Amino acid sequence: MASVAAGRRVDTGKLIMVPVATLALLIDVRTVIAGADLVSAAGALRWVYAILMAAFYGLIIWCYLRRGPAVASSGLTLASVVAVIATFAPFPFPLLHHKPPGLAVQVIADLLLVAGTTWALWALRSLGRNLSIIAQARQIAERGPYRLVRHPLYLGEMVSLLGLAVAAGSTAAFAAWAVFVAMQVYRARREEQVLLAALPGYQAYRARTAALVPGVF
Repeated sequence: MASVAAGRRVDTGKLIMVPVATLALLIDVRTVIAGADLVSAAGALRWVYAILMAAFYGLIIWCYLRRGPAVASSGLTLASVVAVIATFAPFPFPLLHHKPPGLAVQVIADLLLVAGTTWALWALRSLGRNLSIIAQARQIAERGPYRLVRHPLYLGEMVSLLGLAVAAGSTAAFAAWAVFVAMQVYRARREEQVLLAALPGYQAYRARTAALVPGVF
């Protein structure tokens, strides 16, 4: 009876994230359809970034729709609150702009956005059904970038958000990015507590794989 009840348990994360990601996807698709300046390097990079973000949100929807019940979960804790805040942290960044960036700064920012989002897409595709905002345990992800680092999705998001901070060009934006990095590190540490307790093979995986930077344990 307990296993049946667990199988029928409502997936709150799925109910929340699928509509949110769908809305974000529609906004990005509208941006892509509207088009961008493809003549300049900065315009082309922004167009590529818009397509990557549309793919990113589409992949989030796909992962959430396919995922099964968690083996273990952290529940409603400070770590869960931090995870939710970190997930939606990029959205206020356009409000932190100091002044319009020059061409060189914009190109650097767009390169960081494209590189970080591409890496995050690879990580998200490899994570698949294990995706969750709050700390939950399902299976050990060891494919793709997870062979190199334990938290590649967080690394990609850090690089992408650094691009937003560079584009914003304000002290507030860089301070917000530093806070975001701290939240992601805290989030990763608490997430690993759940994984170590629930998945017997995670200790060995953790021992041989870097946390965020390949080759750096």
